[in-house]
Amino acid sequence: MLALALTSIWMTASGCSLSPEASDAELIQLIEPPKLSKKPEFTVARADIETKVSATGKLMSARQEELKFGGESGQISELMVKAGDTVKKGQTIAKLATGTLETQLKRKNIEVRQAELAMIEKLRDDSRTPMQKELDELNFELLVSERDELQAKLDASELTAPFDGTIVSFAKEVGDMANAYETIGELADWTKLVVAAGFSASDQEKIAIGMEAQVQINTLGSFKGKVSRMPIASASGGKGGALDAFVLIELDDFPKDAKSGTPLSAAVVTERKKDAVLIPPAALRTGSGRNYVQVVDAEGNKREVDVEVGLSTSTEVEILKGLEPGQKVVGR
Repeated sequence: MLALALTSIWMTASGCSLSPEASDAELIQLIEPPKLSKKPEFTVARADIETKVSATGKLMSARQEELKFGGESGQISELMVKAGDTVKKGQTIAKLATGTLETQLKRKNIEVRQAELAMIEKLRDDSRTPMQKELDELNFELLVSERDELQAKLDASELTAPFDGTIVSFAKEVGDMANAYETIGELADWTKLVVAAGFSASDQEKIAIGMEAQVQINTLGSFKGKVSRMPIASASGGKGGALDAFVLIELDDFPKDAKSGTPLSAAVVTERKKDAVLIPPAALRTGSGRNYVQVVDAEGNKREVDVEVGLSTSTEVEILKGLEPGQKVVGR
């Protein structure tokens, strides 16, 4: 009886496991392995390539000069202009307090005139020895020298416009101290503008006067031009005028609506080659001190080929030796 019951239970369990529904549920689905992405292939081409250096800048006055009192320090007593004013060449911009300098100069002029009259009178005296004559001449020259020195100090106490232009800035007020040769303002001629670009020192080493340039001026468009001047360092090792720190570019056609201070970007072509053999940077491989590419033939076979590299940009690499136009190379 017990054996019959066990046999029944086993058959029931066996029947369940062999049913079609259970068999389908236990089928293991086959998972296809992911396909490896194929590396890109590029065709070796022949085209022009050029390298450039770029910088930002702005439109500036072609004539822009720092304003400073030459050789004299003192307190500003008069200020005739303010930033934004237009001035004529020779117009007085500011004056330093001179104290008794004008009175001293007036007295010295009188002394010089008196000495002149005395010299005329002495010329009529034939009894004077050569030594007396030379001594009188030396005394007269000394008076003239003292007069000229006072005049130079008075002239240096007055700041005048070196050319027609607009006062771009002026950092002093009446009562402020101004040191000799201290920059206290800036004058610009805004009737003639120039492209001024601030290239880095390393990029400046690649640039030469006459190189082609492309300039993009904000709101005005793109313009072609050439490098007309490199930055100029002053004798003291610093920068001189406002334009001296910039690479200047002369445009073929200057926009009529241009205004001083308009931002721009400039690119200078430092080297150009025509009909160069080119590949993209992604196709060039390096390792163990060599440059090489993987060349693929019509049957899909790949082989490594050493190459000699020339110019390179962010999008192109020149191949001097090792490849011919039309060949296929594999990217990384």
